[in-house]
Amino acid sequence: MMEVTMKTLSQMSGYSVSTVSKALRDKKDISVKTRKIIKELAATYDFVPNNSAIALRSQKSNTIAVIVPKIDSMIYGSMLNSIQHIAFEQGYRVVVQQYLNHESGEYGCLKSLRNGGIDGVIVLGSSHSLEDLKNSSEANAFPTIVKKIDDFSLNPVEYKAFGRKMINALFFKIESRDNAMAMKLY
Repeated sequence: MMEVTMKTLSQMSGYSVSTVSKALRDKKDISVKTRKIIKELAATYDFVPNNSAIALRSQKSNTIAVIVPKIDSMIYGSMLNSIQHIAFEQGYRVVVQQYLNHESGEYGCLKSLRNGGIDGVIVLGSSHSLEDLKNSSEANAFPTIVKKIDDFSLNPVEYKAFGRKMINALFFKIESRDNAMAMKLY
C-alpha cells in the first residue's frame, strides 16, 4: 500500500489540504459530512499524521524524555514503568536515554535532546552531579525534573509511586510553560 500524505488525501478527496487537515482535527468550521468523507478516506488508506508537522504547528510534540543511568536496574525500570504508563494515558510518547553511569553523561543526553522535539525531561540517577544539573542552563532548555535517588532499599511498588510523582510534576511544569506561552500571545 502506498504511503498516504495530507496532500494525497487532498487530491483523492477533491478538498484542499487545509480542509483535509481541519477535518482530521475535527474543526467545527468543516461540515460533518465533509469530515466524515475525509476521515473514512483516511481510515481506508491507514493515514498516519506526520508528528513532526503537528509539533511544528502546535509547538508541542507530546513527547517526553526520561534519562536514567541504566535501564536494566529494577529501581529505574520500576520508575520507567509508571512514568510510561501515565504518559501514554495523557497522550505522550516516551523516549528513554541511558547514560550508563558515565561521568556527566546526563549532560550529554540533555544536550542531544535540545533539537526541539521534546516537551519535557525527567533525569533520574544517584550521582552528585545531578545537583549541579538542576541549576544548569542545559536543564532549563525545556521543563525538566532532576531527581537524585538516595534510597535504594525501597520495594518496586514504592519506586513506581516515585515514578508517578515525577511524571505528574513534569506535566505540571509543561502545563505551566504552555499557559505562560499562551498568555504571551494575547
